[in-house]
Amino acid sequence: MFVENAWYAAGWADEISDRPVTRHILDKPVALFRTAAGKAAALDDCCPHRMVPLSLGRVVGERLCCGYHGLEFAVDGRCMKVPGQAVPPRGLDATAYPTIERWGLVWIWPGDPDAATPDAVPALPWLDDPAWRAPHGAIRYGCDYRLLIDNLLDLSHTTFVHRSTIGTDDVAKTPVTSERVDGVVRVVREMNDTAPSPFYVRLGGFTGRVDRWQRIEYAPPAAVVIDAGAVPAGSSDPRRGIDTRVVNLLAPETESSVLHYWAFARNFSCDDGALDDFLTAAVTKTFEEDLAFLNAQQRRMAERPDQALASLDSDAGVVLARRLLRERLAG
Repeated sequence: MFVENAWYAAGWADEISDRPVTRHILDKPVALFRTAAGKAAALDDCCPHRMVPLSLGRVVGERLCCGYHGLEFAVDGRCMKVPGQAVPPRGLDATAYPTIERWGLVWIWPGDPDAATPDAVPALPWLDDPAWRAPHGAIRYGCDYRLLIDNLLDLSHTTFVHRSTIGTDDVAKTPVTSERVDGVVRVVREMNDTAPSPFYVRLGGFTGRVDRWQRIEYAPPAAVVIDAGAVPAGSSDPRRGIDTRVVNLLAPETESSVLHYWAFARNFSCDDGALDDFLTAAVTKTFEEDLAFLNAQQRRMAERPDQALASLDSDAGVVLARRLLRERLAG
C-alpha cells in the first residue's frame, strides 16, 4: 500500500539535531540525526549488533554512536568503530536512507537509493520565500494515510466538522470541478458572494460577503497543497483579500497510522507574530477535529473489512486520486 520510491517528509529541519529522534516511515523504523558538520542523516533505527534502537544513542562528530555498546556508524551506514576491537567485523553495517533538506524540511527516500533524485522533492516555494510566512506543525492520526488524502481533497466536510473555523454552509452546497493533469489531481471550488468563515473574518477583516476559492492539488504519493483565499464580493483586486497555501505532507507510518506535517503559508501580515500564534492554534484545532473522525472511521472500517466505501459527486477528486495512487503503486 506504500510507494517506496518517493521522498517523504520526515521532520521539520529545526527539529532534527544532534539528539537522535525516531520515526516510522512506511513500516520502517528510522533514526534521524544531524552531524557536527550540520548534515541531516537517516539510518535504520536498529543496531546490527544487538538490535537496540540507534535513536537511543548519541552523535559523535560525523557518526551516530549506539548507546548500548558504543558502535559508531557513518552517515552511509558503515560501521566505523567497535570499542575494544581493532577492525569492525563484516556484516555490521546499518541501512542508510538518502536524505535531503528542502523547504525547511528533512526528507528521506525509503526505496531504492539509486532511484533517489533531488528533482523528485515536491515543489513548495512558499515555505522559504521571504515574501511569505508559514507557521507549521505536525499531527499524528490513527488511520490509513489514504483516508487523510480523501479528507484533504473533499472539503465539503468542513461545513459540518469545522463550523467554528473554516466551514460555512456554502462549502458543501457548491459543486467542485475535478481533473487529472500532468500526474496530479486538481479539485476546484469557487464560491461567489458567500458569507466568510470565522477564520477568514479574523484573517482578512471582512465585514461583508466574499468571493472565496479552494483550489487543491494532490501529487502522489503523499502531498496535498490547498490554494485558498477570499476577496470582498465582486472585487478583482487580490490586495483587498487574503491569499494562502495550506501545505500538507503525509508520512505514512503503518497501515493504520500517519504523521501529517502541515504549514499555513500567507503573503500578508508577515511580521505579525500574534497572527502566527492564532494560525498555529486554529490550524491545530481544525486538524484535531478531523483526527476524531478519521480515527473513528479507521476503527469502523477495520470492523467491516468487506464493506466498500461509497462515492458522491463531491468525491470525484478523491476517486481520481485513488486511481492515480494505484497506478504509482503498480508501477
